[in-house]
Amino acid sequence: MDRRSTILDGALAVLAEQGMRGLTHRAVDAAAGLPSGSTSYYFRSRAALVAGCVQRLLEWDLAEDVPDVEAALLTAGPDVPGALAAVLTAVGVRMATTERWRTLVRYELSLAAVRDPALRDDLIAGGDTIRRRGAALLAMVGAVEPETASAQLAAVLDGLVYTALVRGPHDPEALAAWLRPALEQVVHGVPGLAAGSSAEA
Repeated sequence: MDRRSTILDGALAVLAEQGMRGLTHRAVDAAAGLPSGSTSYYFRSRAALVAGCVQRLLEWDLAEDVPDVEAALLTAGPDVPGALAAVLTAVGVRMATTERWRTLVRYELSLAAVRDPALRDDLIAGGDTIRRRGAALLAMVGAVEPETASAQLAAVLDGLVYTALVRGPHDPEALAAWLRPALEQVVHGVPGLAAGSSAEA
């Protein structure tokens, strides 16, 4: 891993554990296990460090979540809605349990963006990247309005994960049982994804 990524992963760890108020160059140096001054060498200002965190979070999202959805749809066979609901459920469980830190970072950045137009623009751009990837995948398997469907699925999943973090359940099996019915309802409402669609169409 390059030095920049090491620093940004340290910054994400600080955000997850301490929130925005704890995000300092010195704290990131310590979290990344690097000599004092390393973070400020790569990111001269706090704003630059925060912008780097947004980009690194997007890199994690594209590496961890999108490939799972893509693989599920490409191998779905005739039951595209079932496969999509299953993989979104798995993503939701991961975001509320083993990848909880990523979700906490996203919420920290989102709250800060309410009062920071530049950060808001960066977050929206990152989210748009994810939604465009989702729309392309949905179009591939027959969705009639893939852009709308991608935005709706992302919003529902975000809301469910937020609720799970705040209220539970946190047991993976119980969480999956809670997530899947809501996601199935939304997925089956997507025009063009009726049972019988094929990922090879």
